Amino acid sequence: MTEKYETHEHDVLIIGAGGAGLRAAIEALAQGASVAVVCKSLLGKAHTVMAEGGIAAAMANVDRTDDWRAHFRDTMRGGKFLNNWRMAQIHAQEAPERVRELEQWGALFDRTVDGNILQCCIQSEVSCDRHGRHRQGLADHFKFMGIHR
Repeated sequence: MTEKYETHEHDVLIIGAGGAGLRAAIEALAQGASVAVVCKSLLGKAHTVMAEGGIAAAMANVDRTDDWRAHFRDTMRGGKFLNNWRMAQIHAQEAPERVRELEQWGALFDRTVDGNILQCCIQSEVSCDRHGRHRQGLADHFKFMGIHR
C-alpha cells in the first residue's frame, strides 16, 4: 500500500496555535523566517481565545498599586516557589506590553467606565468584582477580565 504524503519546508515549525504559538510565529516571521503552524483544532479555537479568565498582567488600570512586583510575587506564591524566578520576573515585567500588543493586533478586552482594559488586582488576598471594585475574603481567587470570544 502506497500512501501519499505532502511535504513542506520551513525554517520554523510551531506546534500549537494558542497565544504563545501565534506570538512565536509572528516573531519568527518578523525575523525573516519561513514559518509553519500546526494545531489540532480550528484556528481561532485555541485555549487562549476560549479562556474565560483572561490574561494575567499588572497594568494598574484599576488598582494603582498593582505593578510587576505584585504580579511577580503572586506568580511565585502560586507556583509554591518552584517557578524559575527569572522567567516569572520577565513574564511579570513584560506582560502589560504584551497585552497592549494583543490589543493593537485586534484583541478585544472588557473596559472600565473610563475606557481602560478592565482588570483586577492579582494579589491573592484581594479579588475584584466585574466593575473592578475590591472584594475581601476570596483568598487565592482573582480574575482579570479578558479577551472576548
